[in-house]
Amino acid sequence: MNKKLLLVTGMLGILFPGTSCQEGKQQAVPISRSLLQVEAIVAKPRRFENKFTATANLLAFEEVELRAPVSGTVLGIYFQEAQNVKQGDLLVRLDDRTLNAQIKGLKVQLEASLSDLRRKKELLKVEGVSEEEVEQSQAVVDGIKSSMDELTVSVNLANIRAPFDGRVGMRNFSMGSYLSQGQTITQLVQTQKLKVDFNLASRYLDEVKVGKKIKVISSSDTLEAEVYAISPFVNATSRTAQVRAIIQNNNRGFIPGDFAEVQVALNVDNEALVVPTDVIIPDLNAQTLFIYRNGRAMRTEVLLGSRTDTEVQILSGLSPGDTVLTTGLLQVKDLTQVEITEFVKPVTL
Repeated sequence: MNKKLLLVTGMLGILFPGTSCQEGKQQAVPISRSLLQVEAIVAKPRRFENKFTATANLLAFEEVELRAPVSGTVLGIYFQEAQNVKQGDLLVRLDDRTLNAQIKGLKVQLEASLSDLRRKKELLKVEGVSEEEVEQSQAVVDGIKSSMDELTVSVNLANIRAPFDGRVGMRNFSMGSYLSQGQTITQLVQTQKLKVDFNLASRYLDEVKVGKKIKVISSSDTLEAEVYAISPFVNATSRTAQVRAIIQNNNRGFIPGDFAEVQVALNVDNEALVVPTDVIIPDLNAQTLFIYRNGRAMRTEVLLGSRTDTEVQILSGLSPGDTVLTTGLLQVKDLTQVEITEFVKPVTL
């Protein structure tokens, strides 16, 4: 009988470990609950820069549409389409033969008038002529010289030259064509260096000065440019100011008129503490995040600095080496016990 009683008691102890026949009552046994599992990031100082990004226009540093300054027949074409030319190179010659002939005739008249003027000046010394006659001869010489200068200007206008180094465009005329005054000859652009034109939000004007380096990204290349001009006016509608930078385009990777994007580095800090933007939890008149300490999540108020689309700089409230929770933020509360399952690697700029 005792053996049977001991056997039953042992089986009850196995099936119901919280039951004690000796004490004659049940005792509560603590139930182990799993901790909230989260991921985290360790705050480490690193380089951080707030980047302002904007679309930009690529402009030729110099650009001109060459037009016929005078009317005339084309006697010579001295450039190939899309050719590089130097300042002063002759591009097109219009018919200047009549002008040159007139200049030759005036040269003959000038020589005769100068001879007459010299003779009268000698006679004036012996009172052989009046001073008025000398002045009249001088006026004739001056008039001829003025006419020659005017014709020389016309000849120069008939010989169209490159006003600066650059690359010519296309032409739509041939030898023997008659060009009217103002008719387009070709375009000339300077592309060894380009202007980068973009609009900057007014709140960044204090951080962008003449001489600042910016990054320019086009469909074919990425180069560095230098700001050389900032408009003194802010557009009242867009609250932006026009900024221009210059870029050396020696490899000709950039083309005027092509799409480009500029990136302007703002608030560069080489010892910044940076966290993902989605770990910030807005609180009443404050910004907070959770840090991990002694197995618990602790809500901490922080002061935010510059931010990008994915990251934000922490100015105060966070120390190097602090562990910041990045997941489970909807479930966690202050002093909640948590378990870190993975440390997320920080984004490298």
